[in-house]
Amino acid sequence: MYRRERFGTRSPRTDNRNTRQREHSLKELLTFLVVSLVDNKEAISVTEREKQGKFYYHIKVAKSDMGKLLGRAGKTISCIRTVVRLAASKAGCDAVVDVLEED
Repeated sequence: MYRRERFGTRSPRTDNRNTRQREHSLKELLTFLVVSLVDNKEAISVTEREKQGKFYYHIKVAKSDMGKLLGRAGKTISCIRTVVRLAASKAGCDAVVDVLEED
């Protein structure tokens, strides 16, 4: 009976950081994930913009690293998108990740 009373008594943790810090930490997370996958780290570009309450992140990598970023059948980029989307929802916002081809 004592154990049952203890569960659920802790109040939920609140996040006091502002939206700009959340946006910056999402960009850092995305950059970290991309840098750890590719070989040519100098050719990575992660840009962000906000439109209608959503954060849009655009990733550019070298053509030789595009396959490593996308993965077989797109599984790697799908996982990256899921991680960023989950981090964004935990921060109280929405995020979309796109991969752009270099010209």
